[in-house]
Amino acid sequence: MPEAGSTDAQCKICQSADLEIFEHTAHCRGCRVLLYWPYPKSDDELIAAGEKKSWPVANALEWYSESSFLNHANFTQMLRYAADESFRGRSLDILDFGGGGGQFALVCKSHFPEASVYITDIFDDALLDEWRAMNIQIPFADFADDGTKFDLIFLNDVFEHVSDPKGVLKQLAEKLKPGGRIFIDTPKQFWLYPTSKLSSKSLYAKILRGTVSIYHLQIWSRKAFEMVVATSGLTIEKYRETSEYTMPASFYMRNMGITNPIVKLAGSLFYRNAKYLAKNKIMCVLTKK
Repeated sequence: MPEAGSTDAQCKICQSADLEIFEHTAHCRGCRVLLYWPYPKSDDELIAAGEKKSWPVANALEWYSESSFLNHANFTQMLRYAADESFRGRSLDILDFGGGGGQFALVCKSHFPEASVYITDIFDDALLDEWRAMNIQIPFADFADDGTKFDLIFLNDVFEHVSDPKGVLKQLAEKLKPGGRIFIDTPKQFWLYPTSKLSSKSLYAKILRGTVSIYHLQIWSRKAFEMVVATSGLTIEKYRETSEYTMPASFYMRNMGITNPIVKLAGSLFYRNAKYLAKNKIMCVLTKK
């Protein structure tokens, strides 16, 4: 693993060499992004990792079932944040970028029944039969050369997964119709990261294990996020930081390896009151400059 200060140890967002390496992460003191370390140089590593983790359909359906109530409400909030009532009744072309199983199209079509909902994902076979009929699939290998233009592009819990955030935004900017919008919903760091880092290295390591991995390559700061947008030919039209979760509390504590009953109780109480305690997500709408 490269050490901070080597020629390989540069923040992929701001190119700063001022990185703090801890466990499997690098925290940039320049733009304050938190990165999986060492981060993959291309999508090939993500594909290889994903193939190792490949779920049977039954496991995927179990995951979607566990997250379904939260996802349905979250998707509705996203749609209404990105597209107001002036979009109703129009034959929209909407892209679910990194759409996984394709559940988003169900909620999208309930809002905009005249819309065509497209989907692309680095794993083409992630699209489930349960929602396939509502999606027009663009194979990921064909996406760069596909000529379809979109009124709305949604990246729901996707921007933390991509190996080249700048490149992805530039590509998507070119796929917008005039007046088109890109919606992004992605995790950001909040006070629990720095406070646990200072108070308990073991707890901080558990939080990092649960939130940063080769499947979650970057946890954003506002500064880092705005820097990426500024290089993409896009501008931020709407921005807010919000509290949003896609799974129940037990899922996150399981991922963190938390087994102590007192810590689990504290985690559950935190989760129940998260909307008052933690702004863990960036929600924004981008348009072309």
